[in-house]
Amino acid sequence: MLLLHLDMSNPMESMFISHRESHIRTFAPIFMMTFCLGICMISMPLVSFAQSGQEGSSEASASTLSTEPATGQVTAQVTAQIFELEETIQLALEQSPLSRAAKYSLVASQYRYKSFRADLLPSLDLSGDVPNYNRRLSTRLADDGSTQFIATKQSNASLELGVNQNLLWTGGTVSIASGMTRLGIFSDENTYLWSSTPLVVSYRQPLFQYNALKWRNRLEPLRLTIAEKQYVEELEDLSFTVTQRYFDVLLAKINLDIAQTNVAVNDSIYNISRGRFNIGTIAENDLLQSELALRNAETNLTSSQIQYDQQIKNFRLLLGLPADADFDVSIPEQLPRLDVTADKALAMAQQNNSTSLNNALQEIDARRQLEQAVRQSTFSANIIANVGFNQTAEDINDVYNDPLDQQFITLGFDIPIFNWGKARAEIQSARNVQREVADEIAYSQAQFELAVQNTVMEFLQLERQLEIAAQSDTIALRRYQVARNRYLIGNIDITNLLIAQNERDSAKRAYIQALRTYWLGVYNLRRLTLYDFEIQAPITYELEL
Repeated sequence: MLLLHLDMSNPMESMFISHRESHIRTFAPIFMMTFCLGICMISMPLVSFAQSGQEGSSEASASTLSTEPATGQVTAQVTAQIFELEETIQLALEQSPLSRAAKYSLVASQYRYKSFRADLLPSLDLSGDVPNYNRRLSTRLADDGSTQFIATKQSNASLELGVNQNLLWTGGTVSIASGMTRLGIFSDENTYLWSSTPLVVSYRQPLFQYNALKWRNRLEPLRLTIAEKQYVEELEDLSFTVTQRYFDVLLAKINLDIAQTNVAVNDSIYNISRGRFNIGTIAENDLLQSELALRNAETNLTSSQIQYDQQIKNFRLLLGLPADADFDVSIPEQLPRLDVTADKALAMAQQNNSTSLNNALQEIDARRQLEQAVRQSTFSANIIANVGFNQTAEDINDVYNDPLDQQFITLGFDIPIFNWGKARAEIQSARNVQREVADEIAYSQAQFELAVQNTVMEFLQLERQLEIAAQSDTIALRRYQVARNRYLIGNIDITNLLIAQNERDSAKRAYIQALRTYWLGVYNLRRLTLYDFEIQAPITYELEL
């Protein structure tokens, strides 16, 4: 027995209850039909037909049904775990490969941002050459003016410890370093010379040049925010995909149930038709039509079983379940109550969705490219200055005694004089790229806003469409029951009964499809706005590593 836990104050849920009860009320004529069958010569096929019709009315039962195509025997498998829609979504968020991929993408973005933040802080570096050995023939000018070749052997080892700090707003670099160098000359008597720089302060400042660090300071925080928004969007996209696959499995299950019922029903109809044909109450055409309907039902059962198996395997893969996991799905009985308006949905989408932030990122990056092109095509210079102390000695113990001061300053410049219009072309290219991006952003933003508004308007109609589909399903089922009873007493022919059967099947599929469309509308709204209209709160996910 299927228990419905629904709120009767909700008209939509009340409609679902009446829809279920109407299916149950239609089973009452079965007993009267059975009584009528007893007066017929073909009582056994008629009873079988009534029983198969009763089983066909229980398409939404929780257990999975399996039918052997040759015999049409229906057996129940009650060992499979029954998943609700919300359970499968939560399961996918926890262990689906797509969920893990979204997490790793966000973690990578977080580490990229940490790398940028580290560029703003001082760095401690150790560098050197240990050792640097050189053995070669060198030229030397003798006292008489001749040139002589002599063999030289020497080694050079150096070590330097420095602290470097990038300056955000000027693009310069300040460094403080200390180091030592040892020069070894190997001949008849080995000689070692030591050189030390106890302290050197250096400053390098680019002039009129592109400041990459300043632009990264504008872009990287925005990129991290976008990555956080996209993480939520990807999980909501996953929820949307799970909902699609859930109803794909459910629809395949309904089709399989319908195919199983139709095999049993058409088998009974065929047996009835044979009995009536034997006593001469129907023509051979009606007998052949009932047999053809049975063969078509058996074919549909085979294809429905294949489709159901494929959908289950695809859904199992999406949920990250083992290949041997045995489960089934059920029809959602409760619908979420959403208080949504177009204006509020648009406001939430602009506030929460990453589309607006992505547009802002593209606009800033276009300005960056333009400035880079302008700076690289004009006059530029570099100022390098350092001040500190140094000393040399033949003994390492004396290398820090009485250090001598040192100063160094240089101004280097680069002035492009003639480059065949290259600089001007690059500037114009960057400027037109900026205009292109501005137009694309305006169009993309307008498209996004229109998509949100259309989604809200469509969703507001889905509840009424679902109600109509449920009523049509009830009517079609009732019409089939009436047609079946009339066929049993000979008031209609097999053609009208098969038409009613097909309309019943189509109405059931249309009801499941309408239910699917409604739930997809719910999760489409969520992924566009990143807002839960059921609890009136933004959608957030905690990142669990």
